[in-house]
Amino acid sequence: MKFSAWFCIFAATALTACETVQTTQGGVVGVERRQSMSSLVSSSQMDRSAAEAYAKAGRGDAALVVIEEALATAKDTGERWAIAEVLRVKARLLKAVAGAETKEIETILLRSLDIARTQHARCWELRTACDLARLWQAQGRGREGLKLVQAVYEQFTEGFDTADLREAKALMQDLKQSLGRKRNECTGTTDKTSRR
Repeated sequence: MKFSAWFCIFAATALTACETVQTTQGGVVGVERRQSMSSLVSSSQMDRSAAEAYAKAGRGDAALVVIEEALATAKDTGERWAIAEVLRVKARLLKAVAGAETKEIETILLRSLDIARTQHARCWELRTACDLARLWQAQGRGREGLKLVQAVYEQFTEGFDTADLREAKALMQDLKQSLGRKRNECTGTTDKTSRR
């Protein structure tokens, strides 16, 4: 890849960060610039970044619009390489902004997981597995969530100091502790470490 292409990718990332500032002042200029740059880099990945920036700026409504545009563009153009991550972000936004039904969020995350697996996109598979495990934990299905995250985590042979793998490890520990507390509640025993 040429230096200019890499520069565009980094510039696009920086522009996405700028949108957070611009959203508080209207955001129109930032969105127009992002859209003009999206022809140089992955449109769906740019839109996903923009949606996350909007969400961080408290503009969940705009974030959902951008995510839906990303999905529509992917459908029209056939660009699917980042679609698993776009779907994962959509599920998060629907949960946080729109208060969507758990079943709808689960369906989107399962679709994201399936696409990530098909594409052998392990990092996106891990991120989606973590989101799905958290959702299942809230439904009392923590054991399923733990098995899912463990199965993906165990496929990694390096990168254990990255944010995604550290987050997955922490989630697995949390799920194990939660399951241990649940087991103790059912048997009537107490965890000696919780008394300290």
